[in-house]
Amino acid sequence: MKVYPFKNVVAMSHMLLQPYVSEAQVLVDMTCGNGHDTAFLASLMKDDAVLYAFDIQDCAVARTKERLDSLGLSHKTVVYRQGSHDDLVGHIAEPIDIAVFNLGYLPSGDHGIHTKSETTIKAIKICLHKIAINGIIMIAAYPGTEAGAQEEKALRRFLQSVPQREFDVSLWQPINQIHCPPVLYIVQKRG
Repeated sequence: MKVYPFKNVVAMSHMLLQPYVSEAQVLVDMTCGNGHDTAFLASLMKDDAVLYAFDIQDCAVARTKERLDSLGLSHKTVVYRQGSHDDLVGHIAEPIDIAVFNLGYLPSGDHGIHTKSETTIKAIKICLHKIAINGIIMIAAYPGTEAGAQEEKALRRFLQSVPQREFDVSLWQPINQIHCPPVLYIVQKRG
């Protein structure tokens, strides 16, 4: 029996996205960081699909590109952009099939640079307008820091207000972890 780990929000996100990635035409990693989500998406996407990889930090975009090159995924169509996700996503003309947010700070970078609820929610609002029918938005939030807790609280408040007739919104969170476990929000546009 193949084991699919439920150990963290990233593993859960990948497990939930796996059946959709190979059908997607336009995918967006809204916070590419060290490239783990980008590599996951690139490894499973169709050859004619396009993947956008965004990050506010130049070093994160460079690390993501290096990771994909080292994994032999440089033949995939990946558009790398440095900037704020709320600005960059607005430039995508096609409907988005999958958008992935992994919030917080770059683990091996400056922890003082982190996502903020204002820009994250603005980016999600844009994604809600651009997402294709049955498209998915995955958002991993980390309330373990003061900034992360504020962002997750604002995010939860916003997502609770998303119209049920247009979107299914749910969350997954470990409940037996000490401290403040991460939260995975799953948003899917109804058909």
